Amino acid sequence: MKEINIEIEDYSYTCGDGCCTDYGTKVTIDGQELDCRNQDLPTQIDHILQYLGYKVNLVYKYNGEEV
Repeated sequence: MKEINIEIEDYSYTCGDGCCTDYGTKVTIDGQELDCRNQDLPTQIDHILQYLGYKVNLVYKYNGEEV
C-alpha cells in the first residue's frame, strides 16, 4: 500500500501595526503545497483527491440540502 503524508496547517498573521490580519489553512502533500489556501473544506478535499490522480464528483450538503 502506498503511503503519503498530508499536512493541514491553520495559520494566522497580523501585520506589524495590527491593522490587517490574514488567516486560513494550507494543505501540503509529500512536501508539495497545494494551491488551495483559504478554501472551504469541500474545495480542499477536491484539490487533494485531484492531486492524487482521482477524478472527483464531490457532493456537498448542508442540513441535507446540496450546496
